[in-house]
Amino acid sequence: MGRRRSINAAVGILLGLSLTTACGGGGFEGDSAGDPDSGATGTVRMLVNITPNLTRAYWRELVAPFEKANPGIEVQIDSPTAADGSVDSTLQQLLAAGNAPDVVEGSHSDKVVPYLRDLSKLKWAADAPMADAQRLDGHLYDVAIGQQVQSLVFYNKEAFTKAGITAPPTTMRELTAAMKKLKASGYLPLQTAGEWVTQAQVMMLFAPTVTTPDPEWFKQAARGDRSLSTDLGPSMDLYKSWLDKGYLDKQALGTKYAEAETDFLSGKAAMYPMGCWFVAAEAQAKKDFKVGVFPAPQMNDSATPRLSVTPGANYRIFKASDRQKAAEKLVQFLTTDHAAVASQLKQDSSFRTGYPYELSPLADEVQKLLDDSAGHQAIVGSGAYQMPAGFEAEQNKQVQGLYTGGDAATGLKNVDNWLKAHTR
Repeated sequence: MGRRRSINAAVGILLGLSLTTACGGGGFEGDSAGDPDSGATGTVRMLVNITPNLTRAYWRELVAPFEKANPGIEVQIDSPTAADGSVDSTLQQLLAAGNAPDVVEGSHSDKVVPYLRDLSKLKWAADAPMADAQRLDGHLYDVAIGQQVQSLVFYNKEAFTKAGITAPPTTMRELTAAMKKLKASGYLPLQTAGEWVTQAQVMMLFAPTVTTPDPEWFKQAARGDRSLSTDLGPSMDLYKSWLDKGYLDKQALGTKYAEAETDFLSGKAAMYPMGCWFVAAEAQAKKDFKVGVFPAPQMNDSATPRLSVTPGANYRIFKASDRQKAAEKLVQFLTTDHAAVASQLKQDSSFRTGYPYELSPLADEVQKLLDDSAGHQAIVGSGAYQMPAGFEAEQNKQVQGLYTGGDAATGLKNVDNWLKAHTR
């Protein structure tokens, strides 16, 4: 449906001609840009996510062995500077200023694809986890360290016991009934937040519902071949009913991601939909209750749980970099060195076959859910499964509109209209 053409058009419209002029007459565009045999030494700038788990100190510690083994290479850790704190928004600002990093970690935006180096011919990159799922038109731009599970609901076991809930919900009806009991017991049933969290939690909760009948749903939606109004309509109506009944905090848009995590771990809320990276934060937190986890139930009451998975800690190299060889060495180290991979998996709670690690009972529970889901996984946010750039922001605006009086049907219609304008 012309999705690749829409990416190039979006880049031209949103970033403007200043990109090519600021970057030396289109240095990003040509395949010859960024000679892969050049730049074996020097400073490699790496833009990374900074989170409660992934601190600057952690990143420095992670790359220190690489710098020691490669004395001619220094790694400069760059933090996101955009107002929303995201890597992808920061990238847009850097690109517009003609100041792209050499390497980026955690970027998923397809806006930057034309500026990335194709890594398909590097065997170590082609052998990385989920490499095939990350390909775009046969090209590989991302190298991941493992998998991250997203459709998880973490819960306060003490709160469940106090509310008389004897087992984790396995259907959306059971989940809604559990919320009613939890609210009556004095708990906020479901912890959420503003920023990017609102929309992300919606997809974490309802992706299993839309992907069970068709595991390729995200790929089709990215092409504009699905109607969110049809596929997500019942789910969003249910979500709005939770909001109306006070199962979610109606003032949550003022809560930041890190604050939401802290609120759940302090016992203020009974459940917290979040990706598996939360496991690392839970392991470090001091609390007086145990945390459990269950897969997000489905609207159709399917007995087979489906987990949504995405590549964990993916790395990209920019074609404009004049440190190509050094950047390549760094990414290879970060994604193949056993100690470096194991450290990242443990620090941000990702998972990879052959790289077990001891962290916590909760991490073991997530690993078991992942192992049990073999053959029942949905790929999200990767390669051809990646929604068009800007989708998350648009959907986030519509989901957050529910908190200020909007209705689900109008919000989904707006997202559908946005998709039509950005995928054809």
